[in-house]
Amino acid sequence: MVKTRVAVIGGGLSGLVAAYEISRCDPNADVVVFEASDAVGGKLKTVDLATGSVDVGAEAYLAFRADATRFFTSLGLKDRLRYPSDLKSGLWIGDGTLHSVPSRTVMGIPADSSSVKDLVDSETCARIDAEGEAYPIPWVEGEDTLLGALVAERMGQQVVDHVVSPLLGGVYSSRAEDLGLRATIPELAAAMDELANHGEPVTLTRAAAAVLQQRDEAREARLAGGAADEESPIASAKKPPVFASFVGGYRDLIDALVEQSSATIRVDSPVAAVLPAEAGSSRRFRVVSGSSSTETEDFDTVVVATPADVAGQQLAKVAPVAADILGSMDLASSVVLGLRLPTDEAIPEKTGILVSPDAGLHAKAFTFSSRKWPHVDDHVGAFIRASFGHWGDDSLVREDEDTLVKYAIDDFETITGQRLHPKETVLQKWWGGLPRYGMGHDELINVALKDISQVEGLEAAGAIWHGVGVPACIAQAREAAKKVMDTVM
Repeated sequence: MVKTRVAVIGGGLSGLVAAYEISRCDPNADVVVFEASDAVGGKLKTVDLATGSVDVGAEAYLAFRADATRFFTSLGLKDRLRYPSDLKSGLWIGDGTLHSVPSRTVMGIPADSSSVKDLVDSETCARIDAEGEAYPIPWVEGEDTLLGALVAERMGQQVVDHVVSPLLGGVYSSRAEDLGLRATIPELAAAMDELANHGEPVTLTRAAAAVLQQRDEAREARLAGGAADEESPIASAKKPPVFASFVGGYRDLIDALVEQSSATIRVDSPVAAVLPAEAGSSRRFRVVSGSSSTETEDFDTVVVATPADVAGQQLAKVAPVAADILGSMDLASSVVLGLRLPTDEAIPEKTGILVSPDAGLHAKAFTFSSRKWPHVDDHVGAFIRASFGHWGDDSLVREDEDTLVKYAIDDFETITGQRLHPKETVLQKWWGGLPRYGMGHDELINVALKDISQVEGLEAAGAIWHGVGVPACIAQAREAAKKVMDTVM
């Protein structure tokens, strides 16, 4: 019997999940993962320090995503999951003051001024409270707009700078002015659609209030159902944690996917192109790979799970519309700088501090990993992460390590009054690490996916499509695996 041959292009999280799912669907399938770099994992990267291992890419996932937790449990990783401390995060704003991150907002957008009154001036508070009765937003279902411009127009620039941009910057490496509403806060866009559909005035505060109410109801439902769900690691929690991580970092997940998959993994194997198979071949696709792009192999199905610019080049001959869209997509670069400290005396009792763009600092955020994650404190000791860079300005990403260490130490001292003396540092630059989810992103992505779907046996996955978070990438990779196998089963 001839084995089904599947090429998975990209050995990051999405590619490894797709390969794992395909292996489970057909244990006899010949699955090959092509990874251009010398190691799998992509943007999930765990590094070793003198005292232990830490993540220098994503460090957590949204714990209320039960689908992700169930997937990790199926991999045998339930006992490896860890949850954050009860400490709160801080927000450093342009007037040089430190505040708590407001809890009752929709990614920084308030339903009323009470949640942000310490972060904006009285005039801005008045604008927020009057917004619900102001002229309605001329909104049509499915419409999109630049998030920062909308919030600034309705509530004032301080809300954008002091709350929305700091919260979004860590997720998308972009400021609110450069992000589309529908792609970055789909809940809010859906609430605005709902108001418009019912003929009600569309305003930001009304939409934010609706989203917050939905979240409250969903939280109560999770709590009510959690006691009966023995698989839930947060079943007995009075207030479920927002985030979860792994005791050994994301290396735990990457290792499990590799070990439990029957796929052949080829590192240092960049793919130049996916082509239609030549006449006479029993397969559908020809994959051109190797450092000199001279190696060719035929496959029945292909899953492309590479960054937008790379995927655009790879798909040019089989899905040209998708390739054009991906090739023109804006990508944001960023830097994670880790600092291991001799003691934790200088670290505030917070999980971290976000920095508003009008504060005049270099860093956009600090994560106090050993405060946030008890397992990091236990295994690594005092450790913090400083983040730099956003779309439209990669000057900080281009700086050398010594300069970024100096910036981090200076910024930390500005905020806390404490001077850091790190024992060890680690630097990770993510060039073009994330797509800019701009206005109309979802619409363009849907066009690209439609083009890909018209090619039987071809699918795509990854952070460039429908969400940058770990659960979103897992969900789409599993769906892509199912679809390609449906074409050959």
